[in-house]
Amino acid sequence: MRNAGTMMLAGAILWLGLAVRPAAASVWCGENGLVRFSFTAGDSLVQTLQTGEPEGGVTIVDVYAWLTDMEPVARRGDAFMRLGGIELELQVTGAEASIISQEFTDAKALNVGAAPGALAVGFHPGLRVQQGRVLLVHWKLLFQGRPQDVQLGLDGSDLRSCATLAGCPESGTQALYAGADAANQLDCLFGAGYVPAWINPTGEPDHTPVTGKVGWREVGVFQAR
Repeated sequence: MRNAGTMMLAGAILWLGLAVRPAAASVWCGENGLVRFSFTAGDSLVQTLQTGEPEGGVTIVDVYAWLTDMEPVARRGDAFMRLGGIELELQVTGAEASIISQEFTDAKALNVGAAPGALAVGFHPGLRVQQGRVLLVHWKLLFQGRPQDVQLGLDGSDLRSCATLAGCPESGTQALYAGADAANQLDCLFGAGYVPAWINPTGEPDHTPVTGKVGWREVGVFQAR
């Protein structure tokens, strides 16, 4: 699911027509949050799934990706309340999967990622963060037969918005998200880790978070609120 032509998050947001001025230079703000996957709709996250027998020789699985565990922060007195964009790439290991559906909660979302599962999305007017979490995307994955020991995670090796952002490439972050232009936070790029999810694991699934090396507190652009 490699994205061969991901644009920067600011570009996706600007394409939505949210800003007529040039985008400000991006600022690396450190990690704040985890991407978690759930196999059910709603706020209760189900991160391990056991499926039944395939129907028609295939297994179709709903996957909801959330950004969670976001600590409340502010910059110059302005609270971070909305997501203006997200950049990430879904990684499925253990079986080959086809993404047959990809839907965003914001009807005005614009994804300039070049392939399903590889997201560089701008949101208008920005996704509202509630209790430290926000729903990002809903996928339907199709597997041949009944998949076994499948892990869902993120591939953070090709985050284009990170490549030229001072402090980001060496951080080891797995996903990026931007603030909203309406809050004058389009220039703010945070990182996020992820928690692996599992389909039909044969043993005890490992849900150890995969995170980068630098949190938002160490960077110091934002303060706790």
